[in-house]
Amino acid sequence: MCVLANIVTLLANMEMLTLLNLKPTVIITTAGKDGSTNAAPFSRFSIVDYDPPRALFSTRMKRDTYKNILETGEFVLNYPSIQLLKQIWITSQHFPYGVSELEKANLTAISSEKVKPPRIQECIAHVECKVLWTKPIGSSCLVLGEIVSVSADRKMEQLDVKHKLIKLDPPLYFTFSEEEERRKWMFAEIGKIYTITEKDRKIEITSETRKPT
Repeated sequence: MCVLANIVTLLANMEMLTLLNLKPTVIITTAGKDGSTNAAPFSRFSIVDYDPPRALFSTRMKRDTYKNILETGEFVLNYPSIQLLKQIWITSQHFPYGVSELEKANLTAISSEKVKPPRIQECIAHVECKVLWTKPIGSSCLVLGEIVSVSADRKMEQLDVKHKLIKLDPPLYFTFSEEEERRKWMFAEIGKIYTITEKDRKIEITSETRKPT
């Protein structure tokens, strides 16, 4: 067996697993049976199927998101751009149940097309879901939703897929740390786009730097 001297074993801790699970951050909105709205940022989510369309995310069971999921069974994935980092941070703070994070963050709630939780007007895209099942795993719970509606900024309709991504400008969350009295959340932004073109079983790889918006 070959011994690879340049490979080390690392702890499977939150820092490393978050880095390896690099994804955009969305703000998930849910509604309580009392009519209140909750909004919270998540990066542990994925579109897991397209036919039929399904979305999956995990939430800690002590969060208001989980309480609302059990009560009303609906949620919306709202896709903010990197320009909304401050608002993302505000929605991550712990407010008493029933307090609107959207109001605290000066974000605008607009009616969804097919579910009760609102969409966020300042976000570029929205995915509305109805819960199919929940499954507790440790201190968290997996939530699988049926995607019942997708909407986006009107400008997205005229763009090709590359420029749709540039318009989305998603914040890529990759680490959190605490240093003395300081807490840090770190995000990355897409700066380069690569294309693999295949013809006659030969490929060409090209790249282009994203132009600032």
